[in-house]
Formats: sequence, structure tokens, C-alpha cells
Amino acid sequence: MPAGDATQRALEDIRRLRDCLQGTFFLDRLKLTELEKLMSSMKKLKVPAGYTVFKQGDAGDTFYLVSKGHLSFWVRKGFKEVKATDLQPLDYFGETALISDAPRSATVKAETDCELFILHKADFHDILMANPWIAGEIKAQMDRKARIKKQS
Repeated sequence: MPAGDATQRALEDIRRLRDCLQGTFFLDRLKLTELEKLMSSMKKLKVPAGYTVFKQGDAGDTFYLVSKGHLSFWVRKGFKEVKATDLQPLDYFGETALISDAPRSATVKAETDCELFILHKADFHDILMANPWIAGEIKAQMDRKARIKKQS
């Protein structure tokens, strides 16, 4: 593989990550230094269609930002799983387990081939939760997701 192709792909990944971060509602409030720190901490993860990113009840140590593809959010109701919502580019998930230390509240499955950007728990707390406005928005979104889960 020519070095130019690898460099071009790396630059495209950086542009896509920046666009995702700036296009996500609450992340547009990041200061430049916070944005740079966040970008250097996030890693790209490709998942194929049909892949289960995590299961309800799993321990959580990662925050996910959808860059490409579509995923679905499933919750157990008795003995069956019920689809609660769909996730698409610029959506994020996984924050609840990182904030509350509770197990994953749902199962997330890739409906199509997906590209995600991931952030591990320590970086999530050091970068995102250290910004009071962003921490408040993440908690408000958690409350909205909890209401959706109860309605499904």
C-alpha cells in the first residue's frame, strides 16, 4: 500500500471525526483545547452488519459516536427483546454506564456496516464530564433515553 494512500485515509479519518464531533449537538461547545484532546483520545472502530456492540447487562467502559452506518438499541422486556430506537450518524451511546457505573441498559446491534469512534471511560470523564455544560447535556440526554426505554 503506497504511503500516500495511508496518509490520505488517516486525514479522511481525522476530518470525519472532527465533523462528527462538531455535528453532535453538545460537542459543538467544546473549547479548541478540549476538542484537540478529545480527537487524540478517540479511536476508530469498524463493525460489520449484524455485530452486537454490547449486550444489556454488560459492564460499560466505552462511549461510542456513530460516524457511518445504522445501529439499533434493544431492551429486554420479560423474555423478549424489544427495539427501542435506531441510531444513525452523529448519534452517540454508551454514556449511561460510564456515568452511573451501572451495567449496560440495552443491547446495541449494527444494522449495517458501521464506523464508530470510541472513547474510553477515563478519557470520557477527564475531557467531557470536566466541562460543566457538556456534563449537564449528557445527563439530560440520559434522562431522555431513560424515558424512551420505559415507553418501549
